[in-house]
Amino acid sequence: MRTPSQQAIRLGFGFAISQALRAVIELGVPDLLADGERPMDELAAATGAHPEALYRVMRLLASEGVFREVEPHRFALTDIGATLRSGAAGPGDLVRMLNSEAYLAFAELLHSVRTGKPAFDKVFGSPRFDWLSRHPERAALFQRAMVAISQGSNEAVAGAYDFGSFTRVVDVGGGHGQLLSAILARNPHLTGVLFDLPSGTEAARQEIGGNLPRTEIVAGDFFENVPAGDVYMIKKVIHDWDDERAALILRNCRKAMPPNGKVLVAETLVPPGDEPGEIKTVDVIMLAVTGGLERTEAQYADLFAAAGLQLERVIETSAPISILEAAPAA
Repeated sequence: MRTPSQQAIRLGFGFAISQALRAVIELGVPDLLADGERPMDELAAATGAHPEALYRVMRLLASEGVFREVEPHRFALTDIGATLRSGAAGPGDLVRMLNSEAYLAFAELLHSVRTGKPAFDKVFGSPRFDWLSRHPERAALFQRAMVAISQGSNEAVAGAYDFGSFTRVVDVGGGHGQLLSAILARNPHLTGVLFDLPSGTEAARQEIGGNLPRTEIVAGDFFENVPAGDVYMIKKVIHDWDDERAALILRNCRKAMPPNGKVLVAETLVPPGDEPGEIKTVDVIMLAVTGGLERTEAQYADLFAAAGLQLERVIETSAPISILEAAPAA
């Protein structure tokens, strides 16, 4: 059992694991091991890596359950490692994204703690999404990472809400379109609008997130306006922004919707007190990278009120994400 000091040291070493994961993913090691165990000299030759250096990284990850050293300098893939293959619908692209520019920004977390401003802007000279718009390869990786992190949650959101009384769903900031695809598949009476920046709509046109029948794909800026519809789905978008800009997105939905319309915000709520939750880690990443934040139910209620909406109910799903349903305030 670790002492408190030893546990603190282990937490401090967390960056080594995350960067080791990125290194083996970039080298394609999980792909090379997909068909069975291989000796280190073969892995090094195939990846162009230094044999002993690669061995040391893989030995570290084997201690974390990513690989298995079946005999000295010979490795096999575990179930965890298998999720990192390039063809797998797993977290590989997410790990790559988090441990590249987001990782560099996070090194300046102290700047965010002192100022409340995103460190990303300081490190890269512009806000995260502006930067992505000028770097299409990284924007494409971002979209693939969002597909990876959304595995299961889009289906859970699509299945947890009754869209029966609506005709036109607008997916605001819908990106690759995986959620809208799941909603339309379950609700053949609906037409859809996927609304996002050009980098997001391009991913949707390529059907990275799935087939989008009966859908109009519209590029635009949700800080200016949103297309008309009677139900607005906003999943994992509001958390990207501070209260002022988040309220502006919601207010634009309020302006465009009919009196009987609904706004559905799908987010993971921050649990109370010291209760552990991955969302608390994500919250600090949002602080450093986008300037956004994860919120409690009460914070979302206040945000809706600032946008002329009223929180009516919170719908739990089968995944660690909730749907907050809001309607125009009386």
